[in-house]
Amino acid sequence: MRILHLIHRTWPYHGGAERYVWEHALAAERWGHTSTVVATDAWDMSWMVSKQGRHLQPGRFKREGIDIIRFPVVHPPAQNLFRAVLRRIKKGGPDRYFYPNPFIPEFDRWIKRAEGFDMVHANAMPFLLHAGYRYAQKRKVPLVSVPHANLGSVDHRIEPLHYFAGEQPEVLRRSDLVVALNRFEASVYRDECGVSGDRLMVLGSGIDPQEWENADGDLARKAFSIPSGKKIVLSVTAHCREKGSNTLLDSSIELWKKGYDFVLVLAGPVMKDFRDHLDSRSDNIPMDSLVVTGYIREEIRKHLFQAAWIIAAPSRLDAFGIVLLDGWISGKPVIGCNAGGMPDLIDDGKNGFLVEFGHREELEEKISILLENEELAVSMGENGRRTTMAIHTWRKITDRFYREIQERLN
Repeated sequence: MRILHLIHRTWPYHGGAERYVWEHALAAERWGHTSTVVATDAWDMSWMVSKQGRHLQPGRFKREGIDIIRFPVVHPPAQNLFRAVLRRIKKGGPDRYFYPNPFIPEFDRWIKRAEGFDMVHANAMPFLLHAGYRYAQKRKVPLVSVPHANLGSVDHRIEPLHYFAGEQPEVLRRSDLVVALNRFEASVYRDECGVSGDRLMVLGSGIDPQEWENADGDLARKAFSIPSGKKIVLSVTAHCREKGSNTLLDSSIELWKKGYDFVLVLAGPVMKDFRDHLDSRSDNIPMDSLVVTGYIREEIRKHLFQAAWIIAAPSRLDAFGIVLLDGWISGKPVIGCNAGGMPDLIDDGKNGFLVEFGHREELEEKISILLENEELAVSMGENGRRTTMAIHTWRKITDRFYREIQERLN
């Protein structure tokens, strides 16, 4: 079977949805299929809607046996007006032409003419799910839709901007299979978009244990000048209020005041709202107790996790929570938020703790418990690693996917 995978960015870019598609494309060969991955030439999301940001060379490429086609994003003049008109007159326009969906006319022409694919695996952005739907309807082949929509939780619903404003619910209803990253996301597709329960699958994301071999915490400590005796509380994300970074900093400040000796490492880009908060609290941060790394290279990432004592992810914006798997594969306890996909992963008190978003005192308490109780921290980390190896490797995830596809086609 020839599978057409649609995603907004692909190799060498490895974000969450991008990595998900790449691993499924790689696994296809193991199941006797071939893959073509089609994407835009964008590297930065800003390139999707403006001439600012980095982008890659468009064209056709081959990587690890997978055909890759990158189509160039174009930036028409008077784009705001153009989008406004298309949102009103085109079928599916309210979601297809809203920001940050790009204009890619070469892709639109190509997919109208493309032949020979036996299944479409459409991911992430409305323009791709729309294109995959049109191809599947025209060629009468199965469509698997994976929106990767971050919807928050029952208590704090996040509305993806115009994601379901147009044709998208119909696309999901008429898909042969809709894959959700967590149970709450699946419930929204079922109860609000009308997707039949027998066409829904909760799958989640995965991890490759081999990538974490030879992780050396001392390399990370040396890179960021962290003494070997100090415990590290690590948070890896795009730091902002909604990711829980404000609450994590405030909790750490209170713990430092109480005499706890640890280094808070904030790895990843810093958004403006958190930068402002960080500046406002700078006088309360002890010397050598905070490290803000900015963007971290992949080669240093595993060393940081190995060096950490606790992985803190108090975010309500994570549809899955891949950082939890990163922590567990390194044998570390995690603290996650009771939102998104994290409640599906964390067995509270056994492989980590769940906290409510924005509850400083609760987060402070859980960090202090793991700093004080080394036996509990080690036990939680070991439990998390066992679960990850048993359920959440990429091989396990992709085998579940293709087994489901095989059963449905049969």
